[in-house]
Amino acid sequence: MRGRGSEARALGAEIEAGVRSAALAFRADDVDASVGAAFRMWWMSQLRGRRFAQLVREAYEITQARISLGSVERGEAGHRQAMPYFLAVLQDLVANERHRKQSAPASAESQACGA
Repeated sequence: MRGRGSEARALGAEIEAGVRSAALAFRADDVDASVGAAFRMWWMSQLRGRRFAQLVREAYEITQARISLGSVERGEAGHRQAMPYFLAVLQDLVANERHRKQSAPASAESQACGA
């Protein structure tokens, strides 16, 4: 059985790998800045690492689908939109997850009260 510290490191590595993969696929101007932005988002979200890693994968899939549809341009250096779009999608997914988690206890309470 792994300890919490090694599990957290493994999840951090998984998140970093997912963001780096997105940064390379979406031609980020600064890969390290993208990784840093994602880690700050994770820290501020207070989501569990496993869930945040899932959201990173989901944001990648959504962004890739939008690129395939031509909705997001990869562009030349200085004009790249795909990585900022990925980070915006990730931010939206995180916000939706936090909202869902905050409203879940309230709806459970109202069901318990017979509302």
